[in-house]
Amino acid sequence: MPELKQAIIIRKDLNLNKRQVANQVAQASLKFIIENNEADMGGKLVVSLSSDEAAWLTGSFSQDILGARSKDQLEDIMLRAEILGIEVYPVFVQKSENIETTCLALGPDDPEIINKLIHGLKPL
Repeated sequence: MPELKQAIIIRKDLNLNKRQVANQVAQASLKFIIENNEADMGGKLVVSLSSDEAAWLTGSFSQDILGARSKDQLEDIMLRAEILGIEVYPVFVQKSENIETTCLALGPDDPEIINKLIHGLKPL
Protein backbone atom coordinates (compact mmCIF):
# COMPACT_ATOMS: atom_id res chain seq x y z
CA MET A 1 0.00 0.00 0.00
CA PRO A 2 1.39 3.44 -0.88
CA GLU A 3 1.63 5.95 1.93
CA LEU A 4 -1.11 8.60 1.90
CA LYS A 5 -1.32 12.01 3.53
CA GLN A 6 -4.01 14.57 4.28
CA ALA A 7 -3.37 18.30 4.73
CA ILE A 8 -5.73 20.68 6.49
CA ILE A 9 -5.24 24.37 5.75
CA ILE A 10 -6.95 27.17 7.66
CA ARG A 11 -6.97 30.89 6.94
CA LYS A 12 -4.95 32.85 9.48
CA ASP A 13 -6.34 36.24 8.39
CA LEU A 14 -9.68 35.46 10.06
CA ASN A 15 -8.07 35.71 13.53
CA LEU A 16 -10.11 32.81 14.89
CA ASN A 17 -9.74 31.85 18.54
CA LYS A 18 -8.40 28.39 19.47
CA ARG A 19 -11.88 26.88 19.83
CA GLN A 20 -12.92 28.16 16.40
CA VAL A 21 -9.70 26.87 14.79
CA ALA A 22 -10.22 23.44 16.36
CA ASN A 23 -13.82 23.40 15.11
CA GLN A 24 -12.86 24.33 11.55
CA VAL A 25 -10.00 21.80 11.42
CA ALA A 26 -12.26 19.02 12.75
CA GLN A 27 -14.93 19.86 10.17
CA ALA A 28 -12.40 19.80 7.33
CA SER A 29 -10.98 16.46 8.45
CA LEU A 30 -14.45 14.90 8.70
CA LYS A 31 -15.59 16.18 5.29
CA PHE A 32 -13.46 13.45 3.69
CA ILE A 33 -15.78 10.89 5.33
CA ILE A 34 -19.04 12.81 5.02
CA GLU A 35 -18.67 13.62 1.32
CA ASN A 36 -17.89 9.98 0.52
CA ASN A 37 -21.13 8.87 2.22
CA GLU A 38 -23.21 6.83 -0.22
CA ALA A 39 -26.10 6.02 2.13
CA ASP A 40 -29.58 6.90 0.93
CA MET A 41 -31.17 6.56 4.35
CA GLY A 42 -30.86 9.05 7.20
CA GLY A 43 -28.91 7.87 10.22
CA LYS A 44 -26.82 5.47 8.16
CA LEU A 45 -23.27 6.11 7.03
CA VAL A 46 -21.91 4.07 4.14
CA VAL A 47 -18.55 5.43 3.10
CA SER A 48 -17.01 4.50 -0.23
CA LEU A 49 -13.21 4.42 0.10
CA SER A 50 -10.43 2.96 -1.97
CA SER A 51 -8.43 0.24 -0.22
CA ASP A 52 -5.58 2.74 0.25
CA GLU A 53 -7.93 5.34 1.81
CA ALA A 54 -9.44 2.73 4.13
CA ALA A 55 -5.96 1.60 5.21
CA TRP A 56 -4.96 5.23 5.81
CA LEU A 57 -8.08 5.92 7.88
CA THR A 58 -7.82 2.81 10.03
CA GLY A 59 -4.04 2.83 10.36
CA SER A 60 -1.44 5.33 11.38
CA PHE A 61 -2.39 8.15 9.05
CA SER A 62 -0.30 11.18 8.19
CA GLN A 63 -1.90 14.60 8.46
CA ASP A 64 -0.52 18.16 8.46
CA ILE A 65 -2.38 21.18 9.89
CA LEU A 66 -1.19 24.42 8.28
CA GLY A 67 -2.11 28.07 7.98
CA ALA A 68 -2.77 30.13 4.85
CA ARG A 69 -2.15 33.90 4.93
CA SER A 70 -5.37 34.85 3.15
CA LYS A 71 -8.48 33.85 1.28
CA ASP A 72 -6.58 34.31 -2.00
CA GLN A 73 -3.81 31.93 -0.94
CA LEU A 74 -6.34 29.32 0.20
CA GLU A 75 -8.27 29.60 -3.07
CA ASP A 76 -5.03 29.31 -5.08
CA ILE A 77 -4.16 26.08 -3.27
CA MET A 78 -7.68 24.78 -3.87
CA LEU A 79 -7.46 25.53 -7.61
CA ARG A 80 -4.02 23.93 -7.98
CA ALA A 81 -5.20 20.83 -6.08
CA GLU A 82 -8.22 20.43 -8.36
CA ILE A 83 -5.98 20.76 -11.44
CA LEU A 84 -3.75 17.99 -10.05
CA GLY A 85 -6.77 15.77 -9.32
CA ILE A 86 -6.45 15.99 -5.52
CA GLU A 87 -9.75 15.83 -3.63
CA VAL A 88 -10.54 19.13 -1.90
CA TYR A 89 -13.00 19.39 1.00
CA PRO A 90 -13.68 23.06 1.86
CA VAL A 91 -15.40 24.35 5.00
CA PHE A 92 -17.62 27.42 4.68
CA VAL A 93 -19.16 29.90 7.12
CA GLN A 94 -21.77 32.59 6.62
CA LYS A 95 -20.26 36.05 7.24
CA SER A 96 -22.82 38.82 6.89
CA GLU A 97 -24.31 38.19 3.47
CA ASN A 98 -21.25 36.37 2.12
CA ILE A 99 -20.20 32.75 2.33
CA GLU A 100 -16.49 32.49 3.20
CA THR A 101 -14.16 29.53 2.79
CA THR A 102 -12.35 29.26 6.12
CA CYS A 103 -10.54 25.97 5.90
CA LEU A 104 -10.03 22.99 3.60
CA ALA A 105 -8.75 19.45 3.60
CA LEU A 106 -6.62 18.07 0.76
CA GLY A 107 -6.69 14.33 0.19
CA PRO A 108 -5.70 11.89 1.57
CA ASP A 109 -3.44 11.37 -1.40
CA ASP A 110 0.18 10.93 -2.49
CA PRO A 111 2.39 12.82 0.01
CA GLU A 112 4.68 14.10 -2.75
CA ILE A 113 1.78 15.85 -4.50
CA ILE A 114 0.29 17.13 -1.23
CA ASN A 115 3.73 18.47 -0.21
CA LYS A 116 4.01 20.41 -3.50
CA LEU A 117 0.68 22.08 -2.76
CA ILE A 118 1.53 22.98 0.83
CA HIS A 119 5.16 23.97 0.25
CA GLY A 120 5.89 27.21 2.09
CA LEU A 121 2.94 27.00 4.47
CA LYS A 122 3.73 26.99 8.18
CA PRO A 123 2.21 24.59 10.71
CA LEU A 124 -0.33 26.05 13.10
